[in-house]
Amino acid sequence: MKKNIPLKVFTLLVLIATTSNKIHAQESDSTFNAVIKEDKEKTATGGFGADLAKRSSFVNFNGYITNEYFAQQGKKNTFDNHYFNIFISSQISDKLFVEGQLEYEHGGDDVDIRYAYADYKVSDALVFRTGKFLVPAGLFNEYQYPEYIAKAITRAFVNREIAPSAWGEVGVQVRGRIKNLSTTVEPFYSVYLVNGLHGASGAGIRNMRDNSQDTQNNDKAIGGNIGADFGDYLTATANYYTGTYSNDGELNLSIYGLSAQYVKDKLTIWGEYQAANQEAYNDAADPLQGMTTLKKTGWYALVGYKIYKGLEPVVRYDAITYDRTRVTVGLNYHFSSTCNLKVNYDITKNEGTDVEDNLFGIQFALGF
Repeated sequence: MKKNIPLKVFTLLVLIATTSNKIHAQESDSTFNAVIKEDKEKTATGGFGADLAKRSSFVNFNGYITNEYFAQQGKKNTFDNHYFNIFISSQISDKLFVEGQLEYEHGGDDVDIRYAYADYKVSDALVFRTGKFLVPAGLFNEYQYPEYIAKAITRAFVNREIAPSAWGEVGVQVRGRIKNLSTTVEPFYSVYLVNGLHGASGAGIRNMRDNSQDTQNNDKAIGGNIGADFGDYLTATANYYTGTYSNDGELNLSIYGLSAQYVKDKLTIWGEYQAANQEAYNDAADPLQGMTTLKKTGWYALVGYKIYKGLEPVVRYDAITYDRTRVTVGLNYHFSSTCNLKVNYDITKNEGTDVEDNLFGIQFALGF
């Protein structure tokens, strides 16, 4: 008799589910049949997109474009239609929202989906996100990277090599903002489970991105971000990420950091620190020779001040292991809140080498 208990329980659950859904099923069948009937009666024009347009809310198309001129020591001078990126978003209901970014880079030579996700909002404090999303690893990667927002043409070393910008992951995320908790502090958070970064032993972190499907190991990466807005001007965050990155699932990579921004009237101050502990085999060809931990750190600080209308001088200092530092001086002119012209000069110091790669750049960026 005991052997039949699971079967009886399963049968009971099926009966309950069938009974409770009977009315809904009739309505769903009716709706489905109406859709099929309408599709059959369509003319030769239109398809799934036209059909969805009748059933969903308005879809927004926005984007930004950048054009640049670079003159760098040791390289050829060049113009570069760096980005033509399109944002597609739709508020489907009070609770459902979807957004994606399609990226055309270097005049269309590189085409990619930077992110594409759906949000389900229970409340301001609880939002479920699924799809490919920007990893909440510092303010720059989530909020400051678009060129019409960024204050410098080049990205800080830390935003290229440790917590790389345009770092998107496929998975699930829970996030939220705690409102009305205090008149001066508004906390926010995010936690996520994703495929994670993937690459060879000791590889550069930047080249580990875009692991859209796990095909080498079953491990998933986890991470999170906590932060708060302090009053109207200051925002600060702390982030953490950890997961295996090698084919055999044995090498771990952890990234952790802090970021902050202060924006008041004409003054802007941005800063970020990120560190990584990356396990690597002493001999990639023979894992039995043991492993070591590579420690990578980087940080930057940036100050900008609008001295006259849209004219904004900018200074940034950034550094990264191993022994690379850079000073960026720039002059930005803001035609509007989403359109600017930047003129930058990067002075880079590479300790222990004779490499000279200072860079002069001009960039026009327009968000629309």
